[in-house]
Amino acid sequence: VDGFLVGGASLDADEFAAGGQVHVDLHDVDVLRLADDLDYDIGKLRELLAYAKRVTLERDAKLVKLHDFIAGKVRRPYNSGNRKVLVFTAFADTADYLFEELAPVLKSELGLECAEVTGDRNRTYSLKLSRTTFEEVLCHFSPVSKELAEEDRALGEVDVLFATDCISEGQNLQDCDCLVNYDIHCFPVRIIQRFSCIDRLGSTNKPFQPVAFRPDIDLDE
Repeated sequence: VDGFLVGGASLDADEFAAGGQVHVDLHDVDVLRLADDLDYDIGKLRELLAYAKRVTLERDAKLVKLHDFIAGKVRRPYNSGNRKVLVFTAFADTADYLFEELAPVLKSELGLECAEVTGDRNRTYSLKLSRTTFEEVLCHFSPVSKELAEEDRALGEVDVLFATDCISEGQNLQDCDCLVNYDIHCFPVRIIQRFSCIDRLGSTNKPFQPVAFRPDIDLDE
């Protein structure tokens, strides 16, 4: 064939004669077999999408478990008066989801102020900050260790922080005494780096509580 139809437009095969280190001439492609393979892939993707759509808020047991854990920690703190929880996830989309679904509930039920830091998105739920920068949100989550000025502390504090690994290194967040790994990072050292955010010199918290949500044992299968 001299050309291919993509999205209704005809493309010359010579435009795609090479790619990366592997050189492929699309004149040699078996178009009928390629079409069959693409149909198969599309079918599998539709199956996966159907599975994903079954996970609604009402059926998201993992989200419910996180909510119940945070509520239990606040009602029975490890260190007197400490209501802070740091929740790590490897994915910004997951952090968005957790913040959007749990922030209103935790605020109305327990008066907890939630925030999110992913690098691209830094926000609080109802806390009115002059700026919602990366550092500003972290300062209001851990005002003592971050040495936040008294006049700024008057604005209020963040109790629950949902974050990605953009803050897993070099951050002083010792005001917090509880860290939740909502997912297990593929790089094991990252788990240690996450916990080192709160288990640092200068902390007055004893003990600390690390928590990990382990993947289902059937995941690999």
